[in-house]
Amino acid sequence: MKRLFARSALFATLALTIAGAALPAHAEDAPVSDEQLASNVKNALDADPELKALDLHVVSKKQEVTIDGKMTDDQQMFKAGVIAEKVPGVKFVINNMNM
Repeated sequence: MKRLFARSALFATLALTIAGAALPAHAEDAPVSDEQLASNVKNALDADPELKALDLHVVSKKQEVTIDGKMTDDQQMFKAGVIAEKVPGVKFVINNMNM
């Protein structure tokens, strides 16, 4: 009886370990929709007061994010690109900001 219980416990532990290994380690590793990714990037850009004032437009397609909008200096374009690249799930940033 003890042997059967030990074997069952071993199989249960092994099954849980294997099932856990199939899941992403962090929720941020899970893929997000393009709409959610664009929203996440927009929120990150809007967290910067200078960029929020520019009211940038963000779209995403297959984890490639495009930023459109007017800038007043080149540093804003650089800053927007750096912020967007740091958002989890972004694979590439196309920065179409112009003066």
